[in-house]
Amino acid sequence: MTTPLFLLRAAQVGIPIRDLDLLSVGLVCDMFTEAANDQCTYNDLATQDDFDAF
Repeated sequence: MTTPLFLLRAAQVGIPIRDLDLLSVGLVCDMFTEAANDQCTYNDLATQDDFDAF
């Protein structure tokens, strides 16, 4: 990931540049990934019974 792309991703999730000193690159990438996943729909969602059986 290049610096301009990193700054773009941070801006897309609403992180001001002054706050980037407080966050790691990985955390910003995770935040962007989770923001992108908000648009996904899943056919099957696990229930508590599924987790218990696992």
